[in-house]
Amino acid sequence: MKTFRVKFKVLSPVITPFQSDTIWGHIAWACYYIWGEKGCKDFIQAHKNGNPTLVSNAYPDGFLPVPHIPLVGKDGEIVEREIFKKLKKRNLMRIENFEKVKDGLSPDKLFEVLKEEVSDERFVIGKVVTETILRNKIDRLIFTTAEVGELFATDETFYDLNMPMWFAIKTEFFNKGEIETILRCVELNGFGADASVGRGRIKFIEITEQGLPEASDGNAFMSISNFIPAGDEFVEFEDAWYKLFTKFPKAGGHFALIDPFKKPLLFFEAGSVFKVSKVKDHYGCLIENVHSNKDIVQYAYAFPIKVKLEV
Repeated sequence: MKTFRVKFKVLSPVITPFQSDTIWGHIAWACYYIWGEKGCKDFIQAHKNGNPTLVSNAYPDGFLPVPHIPLVGKDGEIVEREIFKKLKKRNLMRIENFEKVKDGLSPDKLFEVLKEEVSDERFVIGKVVTETILRNKIDRLIFTTAEVGELFATDETFYDLNMPMWFAIKTEFFNKGEIETILRCVELNGFGADASVGRGRIKFIEITEQGLPEASDGNAFMSISNFIPAGDEFVEFEDAWYKLFTKFPKAGGHFALIDPFKKPLLFFEAGSVFKVSKVKDHYGCLIENVHSNKDIVQYAYAFPIKVKLEV
């Protein structure tokens, strides 16, 4: 499988987070718009046949998620408490610093690398601000606001225009030219909720075939996407350090106009680490029966990066 890094800029406020399943959904719908229903179904069927296209969450350029291993050793002693509090809140780290710990990932090494990073001004992450925006509710019968006036709120995220974002695609199904065609379609249609009124405007600026930093002899993996293990994969995990969250996913495309709501699902968060005897190419699954429409599926694959655990 070839790995591509995709870099883009966010040009407008965004309502929908840049998470792996949503990015994958935009890729699937782009297949539908470009190559028709058969092209989309062939793409989905490849996953069912054991040949998934892996997609990561998106991150600020140059950053990866912090591994969810504990920042204290087995004795549990915390020496530098104020620094420890800062590091516990940090969820991103520089890729070059991840490279320093990938072949010997331990609480002590991770603590020292993050400690150095938070004290170095070069490693400041661009500003990302989420604000609650009040908007007028439109009466669909008269196409204007009602006499009494009604407001509703949305949480919108504003990204620093000088801060590029990136995500990774690992695939055998697409070549680079096809990925570029898909990205142009996503760029044209916008990303996520309220794209039709200007939210989620993005500009893709670079796609390169480039691998990600991994341990040469890994005994564990860190996922850089949110994922749900397939049922038989739990027995493969010898140990795990993770965070969980409940997601209420929605269908996209023309399905979003009729009945967008899927069943809620419990995901492992990106940054979760799993110890295994041998790291496979992929973990997770494509979940069916998440909606009353049987054609609708939910992407839930891990994007694994091999690490050498010393925990």
